[in-house]
Amino acid sequence: MGKIWMKTYFNNGLGMEIPHNWNFANAMYGFIELGAEIIPYHIIDEIYDKVEKDDIVIDYIDQCETIFAKFGVYPDIPDYPEELKKFLGRKQWRDTINSISSDESKWSAGYFVKPVRHKAFTGKIIKSINDLIGCGSCYEDYEVIVSEPIDIKAEWRCFITYDKLTDVRPYGLLSHKDYAGFYYSYDSSILKEMLKAFSEWDERPAACSMDICVTNDGRTLLVEFNDAYSLGCYGLNSLNYAKLISARWSQLLSREDEYNFG
Repeated sequence: MGKIWMKTYFNNGLGMEIPHNWNFANAMYGFIELGAEIIPYHIIDEIYDKVEKDDIVIDYIDQCETIFAKFGVYPDIPDYPEELKKFLGRKQWRDTINSISSDESKWSAGYFVKPVRHKAFTGKIIKSINDLIGCGSCYEDYEVIVSEPIDIKAEWRCFITYDKLTDVRPYGLLSHKDYAGFYYSYDSSILKEMLKAFSEWDERPAACSMDICVTNDGRTLLVEFNDAYSLGCYGLNSLNYAKLISARWSQLLSREDEYNFG
């Protein structure tokens, strides 16, 4: 059985090594329940040569991708797979960041702009020229996905492992200035339709999140997909969180999932 390599740091107050953040701690609890061998480390260079294809590394995105690259694997799932675009509820198109920054009608329109290149910058709503700060430079004319703005009132992260919905966790509720104690609910029938469409996606990941939202006019829409190896737990049960991570690592590295039981 493969090892679980866990990024930790030494906490002076406790006088011991502890997981580097809450997500890592939650994963650790889950893998402990699964009977895994967990090995702490501080920086990826310490373990790079030791990690084998049967192992899992619990670390930040760049560090995980360093390990995947070691085995010739470069994870990539679309934010908006073709099979689920009908649930977006908004038009989308491609442009470049320089085209947007040089055209006031574009940078003042309130569009949501996200880079095609993974992690080139964080997707955001562009309402003014100031919102373009941090979106590259004239020497980095990134291709971007542009979406019509929607008035989101509440968002949820749906965790999927082997086509099964394991949990739906709210996030971002309090970030909306007009939340003010009001409660929103997604349409479960729409979510079921999304899950059915997901199961018909031939190149779907073994584990991921499907983020959904409810808009001001009451529509339940798809926000985006996120890969399981780089997901926060958002309160997901530790056992399910560990199994989610294991499922995706196993798929990416083309091996049997040792923790796919129970």
